[in-house]
Amino acid sequence: LIRDIMAMNKMNVLHWHLVDSESFPYVSTTFPQLSQVGAYSSRHVYTPKTIRDILQYARIRGIRVIPEFDLPGHTGSWKGQPELLTECFDASKKPTYQNLVDPSKEENFEFLTKFFSEVVNAFPDDFLHLGGDEVADYITECWKVLNVKIQDFMKRKSFGNNTTLLENYFFDRVAEIIKNLPSKRRMVFWQEVFDNNKPNGSIIQVWKGNTHEEILREVKAVTAKGFNVIVSACWYLNYIKYGADWKDETAGSSPSNSRSLFKRLSSIFSQHLTLLLKSTDGKELETNEQQRKEMAI
Repeated sequence: LIRDIMAMNKMNVLHWHLVDSESFPYVSTTFPQLSQVGAYSSRHVYTPKTIRDILQYARIRGIRVIPEFDLPGHTGSWKGQPELLTECFDASKKPTYQNLVDPSKEENFEFLTKFFSEVVNAFPDDFLHLGGDEVADYITECWKVLNVKIQDFMKRKSFGNNTTLLENYFFDRVAEIIKNLPSKRRMVFWQEVFDNNKPNGSIIQVWKGNTHEEILREVKAVTAKGFNVIVSACWYLNYIKYGADWKDETAGSSPSNSRSLFKRLSSIFSQHLTLLLKSTDGKELETNEQQRKEMAI
């Protein structure tokens, strides 16, 4: 249904956020335990055949599919891979929710190499989205003072207590993995990766900013350093608003309002409409979301 609505509105790229903290529905042939442990159920998964069918259905309608596997945060559902996630602790030093990859273990980068070797074979598009957002939400519990093992690793790497250096180290290693794959891919990251100035040559997806001016300021900061940009303005199709109320969420920052200012920035690849399905069902897709997409265009 999403692809049909996209085709009707002449939208030609589906950015597919395949997995997140809550669920791992992607069925990996190399690491089947990921979905076996991380999916909601054995019914709520995307098998290799399902993915091939989705890609073919999209291709016929002129739609590219860019997969996203968000790292190193939003990975709570990756628990099917032993030792992949960092131990996390609350203020009383009790174990808490694990939602960051452990960058101190070499075997985790070996795992990611094998995993993404499979992913690029499953998804032929030239772009691969690797996430990178909201890592800071879990750094204190998972990477900082409360995790002695991570602190020891940071000392060995001469990072001191600077978790930004640890995050940069992780993205450097991931970028190296992708660059060395036989099937070359252009990497896409969320804006936070740019904020830490890593890695060069990637595409940055800007999602911060709630007004036209704030968004343009963010875009200029990214393009000034030579990065290509995908702009995710505050244009979330799943906002629980109805009728005229919805305009309050997008006033002053719609993609159409931005065109006149963005047209001189040749580094901008596209503008991006976001739909979070955790708060949207099939009926809303046919009613609210269809109308909102038409308004966005």
